Amino acid sequence: MIREMLRLAVWGLTPKRSEVVETLHDFGLLHVVNPVEPTPPSEEEEVLKFTRAKVLGMLEGLEWKDWPSLTDESLDAARERVDLGIEGVVGEIDRSLDSFRQRLAALLEEKRRLAVSLADLKKAHQVVFHFIPFVSSEDSSDRNLTLWWVKDSVIQKTLSAVRGRIQKKSSEDTESRDALRFHLLNTDKGQAVLALSVESAFAADVEELMRLQGTVPWKAPEGFHRNRTRETLFAVEEGLKETGNRLEALSDEISRARDDWGPRLASLYILLDEKLEETLVESRSLTRGETFLIEGWIPADSLEALVNLLKTRFGDAILIQWRYPSSEEWHRVPALLCNPAATRPFEILLKLMPHPLYKGVDPTTLVAIFFPFFSGCMVGDAGYGILIGLLGLWLSRNKSHSLLPPVGKILIWVCGWSIAWGITFGEFFGDLGHRLFHMEPLWVERSHAVLPVLIFSIALGVAHVSIGLFLGFLEGVRKKHRHLWMERLGSLIVLLSLVGLLLIVRLNMPRPFFSLNISFLVIGTALLLAGGKLGGVIETFSALGNVLSYVRIAAIGLSSAILAIVATRFVDVLGLSFLGILMALIIHILNFVLAIGGSGLHSARLHYVEFFSKFYQGGGKEFRPFSRRRFSWKKPC
Repeated sequence: MIREMLRLAVWGLTPKRSEVVETLHDFGLLHVVNPVEPTPPSEEEEVLKFTRAKVLGMLEGLEWKDWPSLTDESLDAARERVDLGIEGVVGEIDRSLDSFRQRLAALLEEKRRLAVSLADLKKAHQVVFHFIPFVSSEDSSDRNLTLWWVKDSVIQKTLSAVRGRIQKKSSEDTESRDALRFHLLNTDKGQAVLALSVESAFAADVEELMRLQGTVPWKAPEGFHRNRTRETLFAVEEGLKETGNRLEALSDEISRARDDWGPRLASLYILLDEKLEETLVESRSLTRGETFLIEGWIPADSLEALVNLLKTRFGDAILIQWRYPSSEEWHRVPALLCNPAATRPFEILLKLMPHPLYKGVDPTTLVAIFFPFFSGCMVGDAGYGILIGLLGLWLSRNKSHSLLPPVGKILIWVCGWSIAWGITFGEFFGDLGHRLFHMEPLWVERSHAVLPVLIFSIALGVAHVSIGLFLGFLEGVRKKHRHLWMERLGSLIVLLSLVGLLLIVRLNMPRPFFSLNISFLVIGTALLLAGGKLGGVIETFSALGNVLSYVRIAAIGLSSAILAIVATRFVDVLGLSFLGILMALIIHILNFVLAIGGSGLHSARLHYVEFFSKFYQGGGKEFRPFSRRRFSWKKPC
């Protein structure tokens, strides 16, 4: 249901405005309405916004995201500890945060630099790991070692040129067979690293020739080059180990800082955000001389508590006025949904729709009745129902995201109806229940008796759509919208008349019943033409199409039942073997996932398209109370 709202006006002396705003903030049930146009931001607003952004930047630098770990008790303690006046904010930041921010910036910069260096060292280590044995064996005072980047296509040409230069440089009676030794590492992108070991006498000539060939010397990352190649390679290997250890130590230090400072910074961020909200309410309140005015909407049943609180704290320094909204301003009144705890989780299904209008229809209770009923009928298996219940129980206790607990509670509802329909259809993981403990259906086995299930699905559609049309009729009457109530009532009468005619023909009922249904059909058609003219008749055909859409309940349920039976048949074909059990398990898991997804999706579609279109009107304003942040906050009902 939608709570009754009152328009509240609080007049007071300007020196008391800050205290009144804080009191309203603590109370947390006033939807504030700004009576004046937004003014340019004050100096206080700018300071708060800048400070809040600074704290948020530090949280992002720390990569702290554990907001669920904050508690109301820690926030209340922070409120008592931190002075959030302008001087207090600046002093708190200067005293507690500036030194930490500088230290954090230094840590993050060092981590970034080391991460870049580590990436370069890892690339270089591929070369080092490959060439260390060759370089170690060739490292001597009479030989020169160099590493070069060479294109794959010119390796042989380059090596031939080096041999030729060495032979030309050698005297005719000198054996130069061991003057050149090389080792090759092929890399990606058509390049290779070539290690050359030549006698020291040929080093300068070989280096000049390699540069003329267009090759590039291989270099170690900055800071790790040494005079000798062997020393360079070992420096890279040692640097890789030291850099990794330093990065790990930095990560541990940042992690400790995150655990220590994250909750404190997050609490401060929330307090700054709350203070900014208070400042905005103050600056946008209407001021007349020495008085101010704050207006808003409040639930009618909370008025007495707020009035008593304000009168006790401020006495005659304030004046409180309230009134009920007129019908002309209903579209401006925020709508606050208030449903019993059992049906409240189904409010999330309305989040995909425009917010309901104040004095409109809140369909949450009807959704809580029909959504799990339809979904459970589609699943229709007691075994799958038990699994859905376990999944729902786990999600309902998972606090990592605000959507998970209500989704879990909805699945628990679906679980109950799935088990009930599973017993009705005699299904427990397909026909496994019949095989193990001779489970028999209480009604029909839907994998064989298809027609009764189809007829039942259409009957559900008639009932569901009829409820929607009746609600639309009531909405039209309440809002004195003649065309709406006549069109909805006409569609309802025509739909029920056609169903009655089908029953009369099928059951061979007496002729007077036929004449009575024809009379109702004529009356309904007249109402349609009077309310919506030709469009009303078309709307009735649309309603008939909506009813036929409910066949999907039987179709999806039938496919799920057949797939579950197929899974069990794998054991029949392959025997009670590992492969047979594995195939049956895979099919059951697939069917379970499809059962949850398909039943939820199609049940939601039946509500959004076939049901809500008959009566639901969105476009309302959501109730947004001026309240402090509460992690255990529950919507007041």
